[in-house]
Amino acid sequence: MKRSIIYFWICSLVIFHPIVHGQNEASSQISDNLPLLLSMNNDFGFRLYKALSAIPENQSKNIFFSPISVSMALSALSLGAGGETKQQLHQGIGHNSSALSTEEMHKTYQSLLEEINQKTGVDIDVGTAVYLSDTFKSHPEFFEKVKQFYLSEGFSVDFSAQETVEKINAYVKEKTHGKIDNVVQHLTPDMKMILLTYIYFKGKWDMPFDPKMTHESKFHVDPETTVQVQMMHENDEFKVFYDTHLSTKVLALDYNDSFSMFLALPDKSITDLEAAISRQDFEKWKNEVSKRKVHVYVPKLSLKTSYNLKEILKGMGIHEMFTGNADFTRLSAEGLSVSEVLHKAALDVDEEGTTAVAVTMIGVGSAAPNPMNFFRFDRPFLIFIVDHQNSILFMGKIVNPAAK
Repeated sequence: MKRSIIYFWICSLVIFHPIVHGQNEASSQISDNLPLLLSMNNDFGFRLYKALSAIPENQSKNIFFSPISVSMALSALSLGAGGETKQQLHQGIGHNSSALSTEEMHKTYQSLLEEINQKTGVDIDVGTAVYLSDTFKSHPEFFEKVKQFYLSEGFSVDFSAQETVEKINAYVKEKTHGKIDNVVQHLTPDMKMILLTYIYFKGKWDMPFDPKMTHESKFHVDPETTVQVQMMHENDEFKVFYDTHLSTKVLALDYNDSFSMFLALPDKSITDLEAAISRQDFEKWKNEVSKRKVHVYVPKLSLKTSYNLKEILKGMGIHEMFTGNADFTRLSAEGLSVSEVLHKAALDVDEEGTTAVAVTMIGVGSAAPNPMNFFRFDRPFLIFIVDHQNSILFMGKIVNPAAK
């Protein structure tokens, strides 16, 4: 029997850039299960990062993606799955049913998304969209649950019409505030569904960098290669930590309303840090950073990444959904399989703030200065964008800031 196709796209956007709003802490009730969900998502993020960094061609490239958007979309898709397909999806994202039931997982996602969207000190928007073929016979329960738990919008479209391409691109462009457009090049009549997730965030640095202090400097891509970058510089009190176990300097740069960027600079090889780091290490950093006066040097960044996650997800144990044995009987009685999972991301960092976009389609010292007084990110480092609840929205590796 010919299988129909689900094009699985996870569209996520995070933009960090200055706005005028002051501090305002949202006060909604968060589920007691939220720490379990965030640990699950963050563990998934580190496993996905290691899978991406293990690809030979990525070892010398910048890596940047949104782990929570990928795991959220896979979780939403699992609402339509059954049997081994559903089991692989849950195991792949790290769901432990003995700690958190399936129903609790979906309800906790709902609480998380509602909490994020109630933030008033920043401009943030998280949600999902499902595009469904107008000739596709589906089970309404799936879409009702995606709407409830993942704040989804639903659209009935003709996948054979060019205007559908334009419609989807316009939707993505609107949700990403113009940062991503033309994400869809073409559609095919046998396509039955497109699933999108998106995250949009607009904030500001708590302590902006002085543009007058920005200067041209060298960034050491590797022992033989250097590139010229625009290096931002401030000498002030910053949240820092030195991880003796990982031999890594950690810098936390705060945004308003309890969002932060963490930068991790290993003393030696970035590959050693990549291999050793875990969610528990990151959680330790969050708890251990403390303010001290240091010189901070951070390169301005502007980069884009793109990944087809199909083979990576297969390697993480999620493979049946791409085959003729896929079980999406809770979505439709028709035979369905996932064609591809695409992820695109972009990051911009300047003196005022940070712009990060992701789309997945499913000190002067003495003669002997104290090295801990200088946090100079002039060689490969890791980067994380998180909220105060330890939810990793974005993560990656900067190998070459000059590579676009």
